[in-house]
Amino acid sequence: MGDATTPANPGREARTQIAFEEFILPEAVRLHRLALAIVDDPGEAEDAVQETMLTAWRKWSSIEDYANPSAWLTRVCVNQCIRRRRRLRRWLLVSHDQWAATTPQLPDLEGRLLDVHRGYQRLSPSQRAMVTLHLRDGLTVNECAAMLGCRPGTARSHLGRALNKLRAEVSRA
Repeated sequence: MGDATTPANPGREARTQIAFEEFILPEAVRLHRLALAIVDDPGEAEDAVQETMLTAWRKWSSIEDYANPSAWLTRVCVNQCIRRRRRLRRWLLVSHDQWAATTPQLPDLEGRLLDVHRGYQRLSPSQRAMVTLHLRDGLTVNECAAMLGCRPGTARSHLGRALNKLRAEVSRA
């Protein structure tokens, strides 16, 4: 005889929850790294991932049938991060110099790496997303464009501008 609280055959709702957890748990770490790279704030990154996971849960009945639900999930996360970065900028009433002084600094890094980090902080959210997805995660420009919800030409433009800004920052030092 089975326990009254746990049925011997899990129902449709339990199977749905299990399928969702099997999908989302491996994605959570990847999404957090991506969110942290875009928003550059651990708390905001966690919130963005939580919102992404909540959106995925609400739409699970339709997205579990997608050919590439990971790409859809990445796009939702990037959009969450971009919205959060915009909101953070509006809320900050301090000057850029004061804001830069309060952001976490990399510990004891030398020269060029510090310049690249400083340049990375100055990229737009879309540019950060492109650099992270393309250079760190190794996705093609077309894959990145699909995840960002833009055309490949726009994605190439974001990437090109980001790399130009980073080169300028390193050469300025």
